[in-house]
Amino acid sequence: MKNLKKLMVVFIAAITTVSCGDPELPVELFPEMQYGAYARKMTQTGEFNYFDISNSSITMDVEYYDEANGANITSFDIDVEYVDNITGGAKSVARTDLKTINSSEFTTNADGYLSSVITLGFTEALGALGITSADVDGGAYFRYWFTITKADGTVYDYNNTGPNLMSSNAFSALFRQNISIICPSDLAGSLLVSQTTIANAGVSWPAITLTDVPLTLEAASAPGVYIVAEDNGSWGSWPEVYGSTSNGPSVADACNILSMSGADQYGDTYELTAGTVSVSTDSKTLSFQWVNTWGEGGDVTAKYADGSSWPDLTN
Repeated sequence: MKNLKKLMVVFIAAITTVSCGDPELPVELFPEMQYGAYARKMTQTGEFNYFDISNSSITMDVEYYDEANGANITSFDIDVEYVDNITGGAKSVARTDLKTINSSEFTTNADGYLSSVITLGFTEALGALGITSADVDGGAYFRYWFTITKADGTVYDYNNTGPNLMSSNAFSALFRQNISIICPSDLAGSLLVSQTTIANAGVSWPAITLTDVPLTLEAASAPGVYIVAEDNGSWGSWPEVYGSTSNGPSVADACNILSMSGADQYGDTYELTAGTVSVSTDSKTLSFQWVNTWGEGGDVTAKYADGSSWPDLTN
């Protein structure tokens, strides 16, 4: 395994001398060795939580490698940029310097390699880029760039390092890293749902009122996606009106933006009416209106059966 931890970049110059009338000479090779360098990411922990920016950070353990076990590396420089993949790049901020770790700060780890424990903070990135939390969105990401400089002045970065070195598990060379801004979601639970249906005589959808119907909001396999276990789409009204359940639709929480999507067994799609999602001032009651393409719908309020609070949801 330790052989995998050695990086060697070889430049070979070839000179061919051909004289007029002379027989063709074989290619003569003159090997000139230049040794590269890289940092290997050993571990990474932490996250950038959109809802807890001040306490969010990423910690990485890295080891340094060159022809002298990292001794010829003088610095490890880190830049950062903000990549806006949510609003089409309008909020993106160009790459800027974050910090430099000099060789005097390297330590020797238990395996005998020069190493660093690097912490990248959410607020640190915002400060370096000259922006605030209001300028970033959940689901976007920060891109970090790492550059090694050696004592002889040679520089190794993302642009002059082969992709195999960076993608290989054996090397895990750290020259670029994306850190996504996540929005943890935890809406699952037992609910008490009240609803007044929106009457639509054209589809035999009567106006009825339901009070404290017990329903279960379950987490689906995709992060931030949920289904109402007993009645996926109509929030308990189909069983009352038709004696059957609506199957297929789901609810999604994307950084406190609540939405509903998917089709039922008859092909009708569901959504939450724009601007209707809100949470009461005491955070105990969620309100919204759902509709489908068949013409059914309802005004809903939902509380957790155990009295838990809703996050500040909207749409």
